[in-house]
Amino acid sequence: MTEEHTYDLDLFRSLNAEYRERPLVPRPRNMNPSSLEEQARRRASSLDRRLSLRGRRVLEIGCGRGHLAAVLATEYGCEVVGVDIVEYETWPELAEVDGLRLTCHDVTAGDNDDLGRFDRILSLAVFEHVERPLHGLDAIGELLDPAGSAYLSANLYRGPKASHRYREVFFPFPHLLFADSVFADFYAPTRYPHVGPAWVNKLTGAHYREYVRSIGLAIDDQWTDRTELDRQFYERFVDKLGKYPIEDLEADFVHLVLSHDKRSGDRSIRSTAATLAKRAFSRAGRTIAKWKP
Repeated sequence: MTEEHTYDLDLFRSLNAEYRERPLVPRPRNMNPSSLEEQARRRASSLDRRLSLRGRRVLEIGCGRGHLAAVLATEYGCEVVGVDIVEYETWPELAEVDGLRLTCHDVTAGDNDDLGRFDRILSLAVFEHVERPLHGLDAIGELLDPAGSAYLSANLYRGPKASHRYREVFFPFPHLLFADSVFADFYAPTRYPHVGPAWVNKLTGAHYREYVRSIGLAIDDQWTDRTELDRQFYERFVDKLGKYPIEDLEADFVHLVLSHDKRSGDRSIRSTAATLAKRAFSRAGRTIAKWKP
C-alpha cells in the first residue's frame, strides 16, 4: 500500500534533516568572482575543443555576468556579442574589452536583425528560464550562419535539481513534491524570506530535440547529464513522482550541438512543421517564473 503523505512544512523540514549529511549536490559551484572566472576558462576550453571557437563571431544567449564572453574575446580572439534580459553589475568593468559587446536584449521577441549572423551560438543553462523557449530556438536558427554551429544546454524540469535551491534544500525533487507556499514557509525565518523554487519551463529533452529538427536544425551531437534515481525515495513518494517517466526523473541537463540541416528540404515545409510543433509544446514551455542567479 502506498504511504500517504501530507506535503507540508513538517515533512519538508524532516526530509531536509534526513538528507543534510548526504545532500543532492555535495559541492555547489563557488560564486565568488575569481572562481567564476576560472569556471569560464574551463568552459571556454571545453567548448573550443568541441566547436572550434578561436577567431569566430560568437553570440552568447544569456551571458549573465559576462565571464565566458570576456574570456572568449580576450583569450580566443573571438568577436563576441553577449545578450541577456537584464544588465549585470559586472558589465561596466567589461565595457572596454576589445571584441566584446554586452547588451540587454531578448532574442525571443523576434527583433534580432541588428545582431547579424554568427559562426557560433552558445547558451549554457539558460534556456530553462526562458519564458518562450521555442521562440528562442527559432532565433538560434535565424541567427546562425549557414555553416555555423550552436551549443545549447538546458536544465530539465523533471530532474531532481530543477528547483535550483540545493544549497539549502538537500533532498531531490522538492519542486515536484511541495507547493511554492511550503518553500516560502521554509525560507521565512532566513535572510531569504521570499525565496521559492526557481521554476523552469517544462520542456523535456524530447521536446527540444523534436522542435529543433522541425525548424531545420541538425543535431550533430547530444548527451544528457543524469543523476541516478534514489529508488527508496521514489517509492516513498510514488504518489507524486510516479506521474513522470523514470528516465525523465533521472535527466538533469540536455546538451545539444546544432547546425543547419542541409537535407531538411523546402523551407515552407519546415515552417509548417515548426508551427505544429510550437502549438504542441507551447503549454510545456510557458510555465515559468522570472529568475535571476
